[in-house]
Amino acid sequence: MMLALDDLHDRCLDLGWKSVAQDLDAILEQASAKSITYAEFLSTILHHEENAKKEASWNRRIKKARFPFVKTLTEFDFTAQPGVSEKRIRDLVSRSFYRDGHNVILLGPPGVGKTHLAIAIALEIIDQGQTALFVRADDFIESAREAAENNQIKKFLRQYARPTVLIIDEIGYAPFDPTSAQILFQIVSKRYEEGSLIITSNKSYSEWGDMLGSPVLATAILDRLLHHSSVFNIRGDSYRLKEKIQAGVIPQRADWGDGDEQKQHVL
Repeated sequence: MMLALDDLHDRCLDLGWKSVAQDLDAILEQASAKSITYAEFLSTILHHEENAKKEASWNRRIKKARFPFVKTLTEFDFTAQPGVSEKRIRDLVSRSFYRDGHNVILLGPPGVGKTHLAIAIALEIIDQGQTALFVRADDFIESAREAAENNQIKKFLRQYARPTVLIIDEIGYAPFDPTSAQILFQIVSKRYEEGSLIITSNKSYSEWGDMLGSPVLATAILDRLLHHSSVFNIRGDSYRLKEKIQAGVIPQRADWGDGDEQKQHVL
């Protein structure tokens, strides 16, 4: 019997059925205990391998996305952020907004959950069999400079044009130099009506000219970003500030003083 099992194991591996090969003993034992039909047994091993391949594919796409953390829409507290409609977000996801190169823009101050929401939306897209890539704006700027210095701009552009959804997080915290601003424009242009962007930013559109070092370039980028887009202005309180208040690290708002004293509490 051992020889037969070894032979079945090897044949499963030859077919690329790694999960079935790994769990063969348990599958056979379960089939014997339940006295299932040949058709049911065949269905069992097919489903087993199919589910394993789907999970492996999902894990590969998650790894390639380079998320700093994994959080879902279910974990997002929509009640705390009235500027974000859960129905509107889920409608975007359900109609696969990425198929039309539709963009999602998340605006608001630090700590209101923009990054969480961006990653959660991208996770839903990955669940639909698509790909995503996450990059912080400051890392993007540094990588763009290196690509230019090493004459690898074409390779850089291919990397950021390829995924179904590209997340550029925290635009506005670091200024762009002329090179990185121009590369950002090229990526936005390449993805225009072809691939979706999810942008998070703490800057209003009127501030993008200063941030990018060129009002003309900012206008060109925003024109392409906003043509097909859904914009969410998040104006709730900072989650991190709430957590510090609850933990007693800083006092309740009612205990805050005015002027310099209040600033010291916030800092």
